[in-house]
Amino acid sequence: MKTPKLQKVLMVLAAIALLSIIIGMLPNMIGLGIGVLLALWAGSKFTRSSVMGKIGYGLLVAIGAGTALSNIWAVIGIAAAVLLYVGYMKMKAGTFAADDLFRRRRAQTTSHFEAEWKDLKNTKGF
Repeated sequence: MKTPKLQKVLMVLAAIALLSIIIGMLPNMIGLGIGVLLALWAGSKFTRSSVMGKIGYGLLVAIGAGTALSNIWAVIGIAAAVLLYVGYMKMKAGTFAADDLFRRRRAQTTSHFEAEWKDLKNTKGF
């Protein structure tokens, strides 16, 4: 009887830890996003510019790539956000066995498709 309560407490503690990691990595995630966006924007302009423009846009691509690479620690924050999301969805859905879930979905989808196909054949005269 005490196991579900303990499990919920551990889930809440894990969520708090993941949230603190996300908040701590937020500046790095913003820096990574700005660097990637700058590199992508300058890269798209690079292909359509003249020789002098290519030098300028090439420098902007290098600056954007350097900014993105210097904030590579943001991957830890992104992974923590993904784990927090997955944990929330599992907690919201409750416990389940993945095999049972997929087995039921396949059986329902197949029978539903066949029933719809019969209705379609009967109504449209195929």
